[in-house]
Amino acid sequence: MSNSGKHQQRASDKPFQLLKEHQYAYTAVSELFHAVESSDPPLVYVYGPSGCGKTALITNLVPEFAEIHPEATFKIITASEFAAKFAAASNRNRIPQFQQTFRELDLLILEDIQSLESRTQTQRELLSVLDEIIKSGGMVVISSTKPPGELAHFHKKLVNRFHGGVCAAISSLKFQSRLELLTFWAELEQISIQKKELSLIAQKKELSPRELYAILMQLQTVSRIQQQPITNSFTRQFLEGNIEAPKTSVSKITKAVCREFKTNLAEIRSANRSQQIVLPRQCAMFLSRELTDESLAKIANYFNRKNHSTVIHACRHIQHGLEKSPGLRQQISRIKQQLGVYLL
Repeated sequence: MSNSGKHQQRASDKPFQLLKEHQYAYTAVSELFHAVESSDPPLVYVYGPSGCGKTALITNLVPEFAEIHPEATFKIITASEFAAKFAAASNRNRIPQFQQTFRELDLLILEDIQSLESRTQTQRELLSVLDEIIKSGGMVVISSTKPPGELAHFHKKLVNRFHGGVCAAISSLKFQSRLELLTFWAELEQISIQKKELSLIAQKKELSPRELYAILMQLQTVSRIQQQPITNSFTRQFLEGNIEAPKTSVSKITKAVCREFKTNLAEIRSANRSQQIVLPRQCAMFLSRELTDESLAKIANYFNRKNHSTVIHACRHIQHGLEKSPGLRQQISRIKQQLGVYLL
């Protein structure tokens, strides 16, 4: 989902915890957003490994931008979504309308730029959009899993635009930061776990923050199902794979969603765009992303969607709905209970 407007913002999946490894990127984006007049440079390029917190860091600062610039228009969109919208506009002969939508923005936040590798036409259009926004005094934030110099098959001028901005790297978290993050999440989720058990998880240095969060939540789930406290021994056994977390699949999730919403598998995987089908389909995509290790592409394929940006849109839509709708939260909770995954 992309957002634009005077007061709109996108909520991140969970509260953001600023860590040492985030500091430079956080400062760079914050200074850009706080610029009252035209910022120099007007572009910040944030890069780091998948799951390191790029999106959370950026979106956490968006409310500050909206408060400082109450009349500004902005949009948050993935590069894949940008490409899909450009392709759709091209097919419908609506390129001028597409260009106007983006070029009049005061702030464009474009995520996962590396997904545009080898998309020559889209890159040219993006270059034009960035130049127009910057020429008009606007701001741009780009996120990527790669530094500009490692973007293969990218237009040289586009890479130069990225190099011309502030390039801020987010490195993999060190042990102390992993422990701090796990402690923060444990308090946030009200998980009864001691620091020495959190330290055992924090030693898993090969895991990203996103994966650490998943481990913590799985540990909590297993302890609830087995009615066992999260002791040092229990945690060690779980981390060693001697206690398995409950597993599910996209198929099982979708069937549980169908039962909750009183629809059927054929409808939810069809092209039907009626609200009574779209909502359960988005819930199934959201839960498939949250509760399985399947890729976005495989989830999209299961639901007969050509582009994984559909799954990204669904996840953001449902996450936003969960923050506003108690009814939707109850439905998601009941589905999880059916699956035996999270006993909420």
